[in-house]
Amino acid sequence: MNNTDEIDFSRVRKLVAHYAVSPEAKDRVLVQPLATKLVKANALLDETAEMLWILNHSLHIPFINSDAFTPTLNKVKKGIILNPAELEQVADFIRVTRLLVRFFDKQRGNTPIIASYCDTLTILDTLENEIYDAIDHGQVADKADKDLAKLRQRSNKLSTNIQDTLQKYLQSKKYQTMLQDYQIIQKDNHYTLPIKASFKHTFGGNIIDQSNHGNTVFIEPTKIVHLTQEKATIENQIYLIENQILGDLSAKIYHELSQLEANLNIIVDLDCILARAKYSQSINGKRPTLNEQNQLQLIGMTHPLLSNPIPLTLNLDSTKRGLIITGPNAGGKTVTLKTVGLAIAMTEFGLFLPSVDACSIPVMTKIYTSIGDHQDLDNSLSTFSAEMGRMAYIVQHATKDSLILLDELGSGTDPNEGAALAIALLQTLQLKGCLVLATTHYSSIKDYSTRHPAFITAAMDFDLDTLKPTYKLLLNQIGASRALWIAERSGMPQEILAIANNFLNTGNFPLKQRTIKFKKNQKKDKTAISFKKGDRIKVPKYSQEVLFYQNSDLANQIIIFVNNTFKTVPAKGAKLVRKAEDLYPAGYNLDLLFVRNWQEYKLNKDLNRGSKKAWKKLKNKQIKRED
Repeated sequence: MNNTDEIDFSRVRKLVAHYAVSPEAKDRVLVQPLATKLVKANALLDETAEMLWILNHSLHIPFINSDAFTPTLNKVKKGIILNPAELEQVADFIRVTRLLVRFFDKQRGNTPIIASYCDTLTILDTLENEIYDAIDHGQVADKADKDLAKLRQRSNKLSTNIQDTLQKYLQSKKYQTMLQDYQIIQKDNHYTLPIKASFKHTFGGNIIDQSNHGNTVFIEPTKIVHLTQEKATIENQIYLIENQILGDLSAKIYHELSQLEANLNIIVDLDCILARAKYSQSINGKRPTLNEQNQLQLIGMTHPLLSNPIPLTLNLDSTKRGLIITGPNAGGKTVTLKTVGLAIAMTEFGLFLPSVDACSIPVMTKIYTSIGDHQDLDNSLSTFSAEMGRMAYIVQHATKDSLILLDELGSGTDPNEGAALAIALLQTLQLKGCLVLATTHYSSIKDYSTRHPAFITAAMDFDLDTLKPTYKLLLNQIGASRALWIAERSGMPQEILAIANNFLNTGNFPLKQRTIKFKKNQKKDKTAISFKKGDRIKVPKYSQEVLFYQNSDLANQIIIFVNNTFKTVPAKGAKLVRKAEDLYPAGYNLDLLFVRNWQEYKLNKDLNRGSKKAWKKLKNKQIKRED
């Protein structure tokens, strides 16, 4: 199976499918295999060329509409009676078949292949005429049955009589107060009037329905009951006649089903050819020539999916088995691989190529690619392991008729080992007779391709003035990565560039070294200030001295006593003025420094030692509060 996803050929298929008319042709374009034989590939190109002649001469091709015809044929297979619209679709299809035969018969001298397609179409004139005679504008025609027209006339007359009778009810003063609304309402094939519920027994007729709230009843007046019944009888007769006609026509289509399916298959083929021709015309395609000698010649071929692509010109004759492309990153190497792959795939699909002149394309039975990241996440394989797995598969299955496209061959591992594997792969593939195109940055692969007579080299051009790639392929040249040049233009110091150049020229590693002495930064140990209860300190927030009470639970905060009040302030900036041990005698009760109300302090102290006078004083205070 040809691997064309990595060269974006699936996108080309979708663009071609867009030009197809029928859904069946759109689906077929998306799955049509490539022609891997010279005769078949040339036949596809011949078909495209003939259809392009039609388009270039602005001739109108009669074709089926964009509605799928297959579902209608499937209904017939199942024995389902077709409705009038479906029957007309069948007749239209037969008509298109007849017109196609007539059209291409006239163009036989310029389109002999397509005319031969049409020669195999079966014209079902009789069935076409029978359908058109019986079906007219989406319904069974009056002339389809001798009694049908009379019955329809009678039905229409009854409808008129019913409407006239009901209008008299609406206009009669006798019924004005009974009507809920002045309109005729059809309920289940009954013509009714909306009557107020209070008059349902007064207004003569059959109650057919009522409103949700029961305020309105829908009554079929007695005067039209017999008219409605007669109309229903006639409508049933009309239905039976119409159904009989539709059934007879469906049965006749069933008998011609195999011919209709065969015709559809051929017309879908013609639709696919038309789609290929329209796409080829849209890209101003030139017909390529085919060969079986693995000769590849592209003359100004552009990538069909890119805007403003650079034309690609290259020539690999039968003595050359491969092309090794070198050059800087983002220089167009991968695009070159994909352009070559698309040129071959498009040709084998029957498309003309967007080129300056006719390209010579080798017929390839297989297209193998390794482009992009092939990491296998499901099996936890590395990128390189996945690539090697793919390379092993390619080597085992490739033949002399295989196209091999390899991007950054041998990358993802040790450069020396990767290059050695790449060279071994290239040697093996060229001995198999494959046509190989590969990109690389490795110097050893470049050297191999210059020495091996079966390979030619090419470089992607690079503008040294603008530091931008031109995306042009220069044959028989070796491209540099331009890393040092880009680094210099980007401001890299000259001493670094000199070291890099010396290594490239001599292969000697820069091994000079120097001893670097480091100064030891001896930071003065700052002992954190530790205050004690009762110390007199200064803090930035207050101008006067304050008393240190204790450290706060909050980080880097302390509690001080100032102006008879406890405050929490930052510890930063606090300075010791005098220590408490220098201010007060040993054993001094420092809590006395933080008493905010001496009377309460004394009272609490007396209460704690059991003073009766203090308890009496406390009791008197409580009595005063209660009063």
